[in-house]
Amino acid sequence: MRSRTRVKAHSRANTPAYKVNASLKAWDLAKASAAITLKVHDRDGIIGTMQIGQGTLGWKKAGARSFQRINWREFAKRLNDL
Repeated sequence: MRSRTRVKAHSRANTPAYKVNASLKAWDLAKASAAITLKVHDRDGIIGTMQIGQGTLGWKKAGARSFQRINWREFAKRLNDL
């Protein structure tokens, strides 16, 4: 009896559910602009963009024109409430 090896076809289940692209500017952290920009994607496309700076965190959903800003204390409070 001969054993058979199955070759899995590349399917959607094998692709990651999310992908995050990061852009880092550590030298710029003390300035007003964001030091880290994260572009978050799912299988269907971009979900949104997160900007992290010294004083705030910003989120811009896909297709939006501007970022919604939140300070770190409020961000921590929201995460702790999950």
